[in-house]
Amino acid sequence: MSGVPTPANLVGRLSVDPDDIDDDVEAEVEAALGRLEALPDLAVTDHVAVFEGVQQRLSELLSNVDDS
Repeated sequence: MSGVPTPANLVGRLSVDPDDIDDDVEAEVEAALGRLEALPDLAVTDHVAVFEGVQQRLSELLSNVDDS
């Protein structure tokens, strides 16, 4: 399906210099966003759970970055 966001495309939209991102944090963000790739194979009713899970993980990562 064309136009489906990929983790690489979404990370590319960040306004942060990639050199300033810790490799571990970047990998964690890509892993969280990678969950979105399953959406085309899921029923629409299951999308909310995926979005909530991704949002929760990204919130956790952001919270940890703010603490360091």
